[in-house]
Amino acid sequence: MKKIYRLSILLFVCCYLLCATAQGQNHYHHNVVWGSLALTDTINKRLRWEVFLQHRRQNSPDNEANAFRAPQFSSYWTWVSYSLTPNVKLCLSPFGYFKSWLLAADPAELRKEPIQEVRLAIRLDHEQRYRKLTYTNRYSLERRWRDLANDGIYQPNWRVRYQARIEIPVRASWIHRPLSVTVFDEVFIQFGKAVRRNPNVFDQNRIYAGLSYGISKHLKASLGYIYQIQQRNSGKEFDHANVLFGVLTADNFFSRFRKTKKPVSVSP
Repeated sequence: MKKIYRLSILLFVCCYLLCATAQGQNHYHHNVVWGSLALTDTINKRLRWEVFLQHRRQNSPDNEANAFRAPQFSSYWTWVSYSLTPNVKLCLSPFGYFKSWLLAADPAELRKEPIQEVRLAIRLDHEQRYRKLTYTNRYSLERRWRDLANDGIYQPNWRVRYQARIEIPVRASWIHRPLSVTVFDEVFIQFGKAVRRNPNVFDQNRIYAGLSYGISKHLKASLGYIYQIQQRNSGKEFDHANVLFGVLTADNFFSRFRKTKKPVSVSP
């Protein structure tokens, strides 16, 4: 029953996207590169902290081949996560700072000032482990404050995100470190004061496929492709982005350097 329910949700989202795309009058295509650095460590058995640094680059309208041509996004995002059970994790982001440029459809948009944003967020991850794969439902709620007019006035709104994620370990005799294939689909819905007058509730959708490889005990690299659809405020314009997404994760960032105290032997 649960599987049917989840499938219904995904089908609804797909139908909505198809309808939205069919009604859109203008579609813009972009090539984008995302680079992310994740720093994580353990506080105690259940509690962890995480810091995510990300920068994105995009092509210019007159040079589609160069995806490094212009800035598109920069972010600094802090998280604290708590394991409620072995399969359920509650995460809180007390602070995130973001700077975003438009996905440029014409050269004039490259000259526009970036939008600055401050964000709070809460997230729940529910992980289900099967014999050959791990399936995760991720539910997120974000409170955003954005300087949309570049006048120092930050307009608030809410955004809900849902991600369905599958991770499949790759095992072979010639593979000596952890290797896995990951796919996910994530949909974004927005509401609140800053977007109240916008004709669209749908914000964007991201479909991802990629590989993760454990370089060492504390270092992991991921590389994948994202197809992103984002609806503009007009409700009749859509940005379609081909994204190359690379992530470098450094785990146990500080604790790996801690020296384990040796027990002191006491003479009888």
